[in-house]
Amino acid sequence: MIQPFDFQLPTRISWRMPVSEALPDAVADLDSRRVMIVTDPGIVGTGLIDRIDNALTGAGCTTSTFTDVGSNPTTRHVASAREMAQDTNADVIVAVGGGSPIDTAKAAAMLVANGGEYSDYQWDGRPITQQSHPLITVPTTAGTGSEISKVAVISDESEPFKKGVLSPLMYARVAILDPEVTIGLPSGLTAATGIDAFIHALEAFTGKRTSPITDMLAIESLRLCWQHLPIATTTGSDIEARSQMMLAALYGGMAMDQSGLGLVHALSGGVCSRLHLHHGLANAALLPTVFEFNVGHISAERRHTLSRIVGLPSDAPDEALVVSMTEFVRLLGLPTDLSEHRESLDADVIDSIAEESMRMVMVHNNPRLVETSDCRSLIAAMA
Repeated sequence: MIQPFDFQLPTRISWRMPVSEALPDAVADLDSRRVMIVTDPGIVGTGLIDRIDNALTGAGCTTSTFTDVGSNPTTRHVASAREMAQDTNADVIVAVGGGSPIDTAKAAAMLVANGGEYSDYQWDGRPITQQSHPLITVPTTAGTGSEISKVAVISDESEPFKKGVLSPLMYARVAILDPEVTIGLPSGLTAATGIDAFIHALEAFTGKRTSPITDMLAIESLRLCWQHLPIATTTGSDIEARSQMMLAALYGGMAMDQSGLGLVHALSGGVCSRLHLHHGLANAALLPTVFEFNVGHISAERRHTLSRIVGLPSDAPDEALVVSMTEFVRLLGLPTDLSEHRESLDADVIDSIAEESMRMVMVHNNPRLVETSDCRSLIAAMA
């Protein structure tokens, strides 16, 4: 029996190469001329922003560039971006980068249209009533799926807790996908962002809010990641692998945005904030242990599908599936536990991570019921 579901994705997805040629047309389609680019210093260093800026100014646009974006963006970054958008009277915001610049731009675009401070929406329940200021997203990694999601996950510097704000009114107007911009991404970041896409699809497929549409997207994302992520990691110039991974991230992002995430991401927030880890690295380290915790509570039909994706017989035992997931993480050169951070994981830190994880709404979408004691035991077992 198919359960009731909704699927909404108003973002126009535009697969174009090179992005510097596609972007002026997308800006013009929105009747915009004053463009604010949101990115980070690393992307600026690649020369991509110069090419984009030259293309936009050549098309008659005026531009400004905001680069004050951290690897874990905070409400301060969002406030500064919103201020620049208003000061420059930008009529469109263009986010170029991974999840951090895109989430920062998404949050700033929401504030330009709705007013107030980001913390009003995070902690005080202020409703989002207006569609965000026009936003175009240009992902430079194949991982987060933020380019087509309705959520922005921002840290509040006054709170030791990372909480997202989400609304169907926060979708970008256009997402431009150009796999060529990912070719220069280092192998470690390719693996870390790619495993994030894989886990988005996995948790959307095994969670409680699945739907026929998200199942289709998640299965294809998992298949593409399994086949192409190792190649993209070891042979970064392989445009076919890069292209397939950009599709995998897109499909995984669509699936997780509609069907939700699970315990890996619930634990990851606290792990990242306490151990100062990259989101993808934290997810990789958590995956083997959390998957072993969950696997017996995933339906037999879905376990059979996962087994086929990873090259096992459909009726493979759970233990073989856990081993395959663990070896996939190891093949990518990513951590399979948190043992490198054992000294930082004392009892108080583990308790804090466990308590923070239970505050994450995605924990309730996990296929297995989770309690604080489970979170505590899982983190301790990985240390």
